[in-house]
Amino acid sequence: HSMELAQNPYGNYAIQVALETFSTEECRPLLGSFKGKYAQLSMLKFSSNAVEKCIEKADLQLRNEIITEIISSDKFLSTLRPSLIVLMKNSYGNYVIQKVLSIAEGEMKVSVGVAIQDSICHLTDKKLKAKWAQILNLSLIHISEPTRRTPISYAVFCLKKKKKKK
Repeated sequence: HSMELAQNPYGNYAIQVALETFSTEECRPLLGSFKGKYAQLSMLKFSSNAVEKCIEKADLQLRNEIITEIISSDKFLSTLRPSLIVLMKNSYGNYVIQKVLSIAEGEMKVSVGVAIQDSICHLTDKKLKAKWAQILNLSLIHISEPTRRTPISYAVFCLKKKKKKK
């Protein structure tokens, strides 16, 4: 019944409270029940809040699996799953993508940045394009912070290179 709860105006709060109250290990079955549906749930008003909480609560391995599912959901996988572009345009999905970008770490953050960068060029709305470019630029600053052992990530270099080509 987790899918119904996640989409319910009150049920999504029950899921969020459960995720906050119980350990990640105890919540693993709940987090697993959304597998394959995270992108779809991200587009709905109530369940998008539950998805954000799932991303926050999951351990690193499970978080990376959820993020991979969300950023990889495109037309090549199934016509029933929304593409990253659709999530970026969606009034609820865009917040999930922003949460993903803020929580992802290391190489996963780089993968998310590259996926968003690749999707930006397919956006037709100029304001939306500018918004995502700004969000991405602010986030990429954190990838190349001086606290990193490597001076600058390869993805940041590639993203800068792509901008110069256009």
